[in-house]
Amino acid sequence: MAGSESSVAVHRGGRWLEGPTAFHGEGAFWDERIGALRSVDMLSGDILTHRETADDGGDAEGRHSVSDVVALIRPRVTGGYVVATERGFALLDDELRTEREIPVFEETLLRMNEGACDAAGRLCCGSLAYDYAPGAGKLYRLDPDLSVHVVLEQVTIPNGLVWTAGAGGPLALHADTADDAVYAYDFDPIAGAFGPRETFVDFAGVTGSPDGMTLDAEGGLWIALWGGAAVRRYDARGILTDIVPLPVSHPTSCAIGGGSGTTLFVTTSRAGDTGAPEPFAGQVYAIDIGVAAAAVHGFGVREP
Repeated sequence: MAGSESSVAVHRGGRWLEGPTAFHGEGAFWDERIGALRSVDMLSGDILTHRETADDGGDAEGRHSVSDVVALIRPRVTGGYVVATERGFALLDDELRTEREIPVFEETLLRMNEGACDAAGRLCCGSLAYDYAPGAGKLYRLDPDLSVHVVLEQVTIPNGLVWTAGAGGPLALHADTADDAVYAYDFDPIAGAFGPRETFVDFAGVTGSPDGMTLDAEGGLWIALWGGAAVRRYDARGILTDIVPLPVSHPTSCAIGGGSGTTLFVTTSRAGDTGAPEPFAGQVYAIDIGVAAAAVHGFGVREP
């Protein structure tokens, strides 16, 4: 579905955060515990930390090496973090030191890419082939007991995952960038299982393809458009409501937070070099959008 572009709100006037520049930024989330944005420089294997202002304190460098590849980072509910590495997962402590590694697959032509945690504390993350071979990837679920399960087969470039309440029951919204589509899967919140799907937003004819995304408190889905120089918001019906244009071609992921609670943060990439100068590529863009985030779930379960 799509809304009339004449009725779409366009957000301008954002700024670029000081801090580390990524080659391929991804996996953003606002970390309430430290009051900063966490993201990854995926193909460098680094976790990045960005503060809203230079005098917010914290690690001045803002870059921590974790592995050869680090695809995403999310908080653990009992402290520390969970990350997806090239071919598995790892648990980190509060200082981003590795506590435990959880291997998932051995194929060297594949790597993990993107995912998120559901309300039950389970982490889902998709894999892809380095050459983007169609259908070579899977969506894996890491449960709080550290068991790993396959929940989707034959995905190509799995991206951006959120859960929402649909008219007919819970839905998991998941993008396959190669399909130019965000799909809505029926979701069983007890079993953590993905059921039948339908297309939630079809990006055919739109400049750019869906990459990372985040959900706001009103049920709006903000989607970074790889190659589209923009973030777009769609309401619960899949209708376009807002656009955030960017001066870089490849936004990759987005998160809502900040001191105001209504700042949209957008990671970007230098990996999709267009040949034209893009001096801000790889940096984090921040802009107030006037709406707060939906709950961001952590990995694991709290002890009673």
